[in-house]
Amino acid sequence: MNPSLSKSEINRQRWRERVNAWKDSGQSQKEFCKAHHLGFATFRRWRGIFKAENAEGVVTTAEPVRFLPVSVHEPPYTNLTIHIQDDLRIEIAQGFDPQLLRQVLQVLRTS
Repeated sequence: MNPSLSKSEINRQRWRERVNAWKDSGQSQKEFCKAHHLGFATFRRWRGIFKAENAEGVVTTAEPVRFLPVSVHEPPYTNLTIHIQDDLRIEIAQGFDPQLLRQVLQVLRTS
């Protein structure tokens, strides 16, 4: 058994193994429980849980779900340079004020 599993996960895994062993045994539920010293009512309850999960399409695993770490990196920002004719250049840096750029472009259009 996986030592990182909780007690309830270990218990669930044990009962799943018991129910699967019963299916492979060819015995009746009562015979299987008697031979393995299991409570018949408890066995039926666990069998019902697993049967309902399978009917609903619930996928259960012995291992808990683990998430992989994710790193998010912003792409490197490069400055934008606008060349107007040979002698005029506008350089726009990260975090620029869009309103100021509009005003500058408006002035350039009217010049």
